[in-house]
Amino acid sequence: LTFSEGLPDYVCKEIIARSVSTSRPADWQAQDVVTTDIVYEKGRERYQNVAVNNRPTGKQVEELGGAWSTGEFASTLLDLLSPATDARFEFRRQSVISGVQTRVYDFEVEQAHSHWHVQTESQSINPAYRGSMWLDPESGRILRIEMQARSLPKDFPFDTVESAVEYARVRIGPGEFLLPSHAESLSCQRGTPNCSLNVIDFRNYHKYDADSTIEFSASKP
Repeated sequence: LTFSEGLPDYVCKEIIARSVSTSRPADWQAQDVVTTDIVYEKGRERYQNVAVNNRPTGKQVEELGGAWSTGEFASTLLDLLSPATDARFEFRRQSVISGVQTRVYDFEVEQAHSHWHVQTESQSINPAYRGSMWLDPESGRILRIEMQARSLPKDFPFDTVESAVEYARVRIGPGEFLLPSHAESLSCQRGTPNCSLNVIDFRNYHKYDADSTIEFSASKP
């Protein structure tokens, strides 16, 4: 609660390098680079100014095709720790991440309480999921979250959906906040070796207000 209440409204650039593989083991081939501006306002995030290989599309992220898992930004963390999600946590081990001695907790979330939105071209679902989180006991902050969807319906096009998010301290105005810096999202078509991998970086954090004009220089793939 302290974390969520202390976050300002802000905007950043999300850069998504998309790759595909049709073999096992995976042999990733670059597909394209998608960029979008993420606005985090009053506890919610929205995506705008979507471009593919630096070309504006006029589309929403969900309209580009392929598999998408939204919420890698801030809502994943806030939702996981919300009482409404009713996640079950269990301490597993200690681990060092980014030079910090952390405590690793495994967790599970039932489908009835899931708000993790996974979408394909034809269907969308909020799946049950399990995963692990790396907690800095000194600050009480989360430095990494890994999630894997489970019990996906047999008629859902994908049988594997996984996500990982790393957090780093970011300065916005006079304050410093722990925010997403890197993420990866994996999905595989049911019963095939065909998989998609999204490698995501978050850059150029800025404070946002209702009168802000969002302008970013084009990012090179």
